[in-house]
Amino acid sequence: MKYYVPFIALLTIGCQAGVEVDHELKPNVPTEPVAEAPKPEPAAEPQDPRDKPLRLHQLRTLDKRTIKVNGHTLTVWIMDEDSKRAEGMMHLEDKDVKDTEGMLFVFPDAQPRSFWMQNCPLGLDITYIDAKGKVLNVGVGKPFDESGVPSSAPAKYVLELKIGRAKKFGIKSGTVLSLPKDVKAKE
Repeated sequence: MKYYVPFIALLTIGCQAGVEVDHELKPNVPTEPVAEAPKPEPAAEPQDPRDKPLRLHQLRTLDKRTIKVNGHTLTVWIMDEDSKRAEGMMHLEDKDVKDTEGMLFVFPDAQPRSFWMQNCPLGLDITYIDAKGKVLNVGVGKPFDESGVPSSAPAKYVLELKIGRAKKFGIKSGTVLSLPKDVKAKE
């Protein structure tokens, strides 16, 4: 074995002849700047199929509450500001509103009210309600009809449901609704 060591040493030296070796250790740093990997785009908010381009207040953005009447539970969007009350059910179609959904318009005071159906393709039951939750009268709004549907007395609340639902749920003059106590007009 001792004869092979000098021979291997000569082979190793011979293989390196003519090659410059830099014995200084340097970190592996690229000389050109490296472009950063693109950051992933944030996930887009999922579109609600009930979103309507002409609506200022999309249904998904409105505050919701439940009300009870004659053993039925209804989910209502709260229309507690002037711009929300002015828009109401405009541009909504039958497929956009379930039978147990509606809008509860909340006013700062009780006054004679009248609703119309401008830009509203849905026929609606328009229920006028006093400050204590008692139904004053139920009117019927026909799609796109711009004639007024008035209250029979000063109303503080108005409940809009798809046409025929007031009768289905037993809502008529004298019916008392359990309205949410924490809902107040903002304007």
